[in-house]
Amino acid sequence: MTRRMHQRYSHVSSLFYFLIVLGLATSLPGSATGIQEPNPKDRTIAFSWQPPGAPNAPYRTPDPLDQHRIVLYPGTEKNGTYPVIIGFHGQPKRGVLPRDYSFLKVVRALVGEMVHKREIQRPVLVLPVFRFMGQNWPGFDVRAFKTEVAEQLKKEGITPGDWFVFGHSGAAGCGGDGMNSVHRLAPKAVGFFDTCLGRGWQDEIQRLKRRGVQTINIHSVETAGFRPKQRPEYQSWFDFGRAYGPLGIDKTTCPDNLPGLRLRNQPYRCAATGDGTVRSFVIDTGEGVEAHRAALPTALRYFLLEFLGRTP
Repeated sequence: MTRRMHQRYSHVSSLFYFLIVLGLATSLPGSATGIQEPNPKDRTIAFSWQPPGAPNAPYRTPDPLDQHRIVLYPGTEKNGTYPVIIGFHGQPKRGVLPRDYSFLKVVRALVGEMVHKREIQRPVLVLPVFRFMGQNWPGFDVRAFKTEVAEQLKKEGITPGDWFVFGHSGAAGCGGDGMNSVHRLAPKAVGFFDTCLGRGWQDEIQRLKRRGVQTINIHSVETAGFRPKQRPEYQSWFDFGRAYGPLGIDKTTCPDNLPGLRLRNQPYRCAATGDGTVRSFVIDTGEGVEAHRAALPTALRYFLLEFLGRTP
């Protein structure tokens, strides 16, 4: 498939992914639970886990439909080694259960589609969750979570390969933990997709850069966390150079391979650090909250093809 075709695919409306729903739970032995799949060939392992020392309420999920989940795709074999992708959702509405988070449905649908079409290497997909009680990812220890995921995979006879991490919206830069300390997970690559622009994101970009971790920022309209505070929150006209420039992410010539069909018409639509470790794009996915939502599948497709894409 050509790069131009990849860009066309990345512009498909995220509405399609919002219509994919998760199935009902059925019990299996042990601490994990299986869930019926949108694609019956996939298998989900749901498990309950709370970060050490974290508040209990945001991670109390007695129903398997609301628990952290690991997705295994057809062809995943015991004694095999597979790349692990962890996706962090943003800030959910108070009182909403994880089973109803659109992020999980969008990501499940897109990654599953790309695996089944053999566009990317077969990964293990991991989707942690929390319930919003006033803070994003409170006390979420990414290193302890990595250990727990490795233990869950060990039960399946699977060895983790490289670790890749991405997140959307309030997954970073709007307080809390999670992706604001993702360097502790020792990832191969990290993607920030229309995330908040606050101190947590700023500091983590610098830490990832110092460690030489390949990092991609793909923004569209999100300005939360930026100072001075922006109104409205979602701005198609916001100059992201104001956020990138102070971090040493300078405007650069755009590469041939871009996320989506269109970039915003602004100087920092393509930007990078001098060594290319951190790259940034400002994509045009429309206006307002719908543009914010549409940024997720566009950015995720680019990220997966960049780091897990199959060689033609």
